[in-house]
This record gives sequence, C-alpha cells and structure tokens, in this order.
Amino acid sequence: MELSRLNELFFENNCVASMKLEVVDFKYKLTLTMSSTRDPETEGVTAVFHDVSALNLSGFGGGLTQFMDLVVTRIGDGLDRIRYELRDIEDEKIAFYFFTFSALDHKA
Repeated sequence: MELSRLNELFFENNCVASMKLEVVDFKYKLTLTMSSTRDPETEGVTAVFHDVSALNLSGFGGGLTQFMDLVVTRIGDGLDRIRYELRDIEDEKIAFYFFTFSALDHKA
C-alpha cells in the first residue's frame, strides 16, 4: 500500500479498535487497527509496523481513544532501521519510528 493511501485511511478511521505490540526476531512489531467515528465497532484499516522503536503513548485508554491527525512520514536521516515516523500531530497521543509496514483496507 502506498504511504499516501495509508494516511488517507488513518484520516477516515481515527478510533483505535485494537493495538498489539509483540517481539518478533528480537524486533518489535506493532499492529494497529482503526475504525471510523461513524461505526467504531467495524474495522476500517489494519496496519502492521515492523522494527518499531522509540514508542511513546500518552493519554491512551479510559474509553474510546482517538488519534485525530495520525500521519506517517518517510524520513531520510540515514538512521539504521528507521525509515518512517508515525505521529499523532494534533494531540500527540502516539509517536514512533519504524522500518517497514503493510496495511489492509477492510472496506476495499
């Protein structure tokens, strides 16, 4: 999936349906499933981020959590195993770096 399409899907689906962090081959993998505010119980997009680092969460939980302006950008700092950054621009509830990703649009 193209990066621009992933960002569109995150804009359309801003409610956290599920989030799972696991270790695979001594690297962190984060799976994030988002839904829309119109139908928060129906999955909209699932993204899997590989080789996650510098994960920051703030103000998460206590009911339905929304990432209102979630954006993934490609960074070119030449850092080892860091190619992208995900950040909640509006409320700064989540941010992390990662190397690769895959995504599934559940409505396609």
